[in-house]
Amino acid sequence: MAGLCRRRNGRVLQAAMIRAALPVALLLAAAACSQSSAVPMSVPTMDAIGKEFAAPPRGMAAVYFYDPQTASPRLNVTVTASGRVVGRLDTQTWMRAEFGPGEHTFWCHGGNSNDGLMMRLAPGEIRYVDVQLLPDQWWFCRIRETDPDSGRAGVINGSRAAQH
Repeated sequence: MAGLCRRRNGRVLQAAMIRAALPVALLLAAAACSQSSAVPMSVPTMDAIGKEFAAPPRGMAAVYFYDPQTASPRLNVTVTASGRVVGRLDTQTWMRAEFGPGEHTFWCHGGNSNDGLMMRLAPGEIRYVDVQLLPDQWWFCRIRETDPDSGRAGVINGSRAAQH
């Protein structure tokens, strides 16, 4: 240690140790600021394609499920539709699924709760569903339809989650 220390004005400066610690501290700070997703993510190409909001295939409807929150506990929400798993969402993630026309029941499962939403879909429609654990009530998931502007904003500001 003696070779690493220099005396200056009666204070010992451990220059080499400080230089070594600074990059580590910066990496830890950057990691704390960035939030990695707790769910598998889709490839960037699929994220970009989904953000084009293309019409669904003929005779089908498209539903975008998204979580617009910027911060929440490291829990994720599972979305099911008519008994099948669509996928899982985390903060600022989204997914798109196509469904045939008719009545569909969508569920969120997260925290210690389930919440349902019934929608009647028509061919050619694109609909948006906000799915999230409530702020300050992370044990309660909520699923609700939103207007197209809010839905598109939630998708554009998020990243596409991989789907089952």
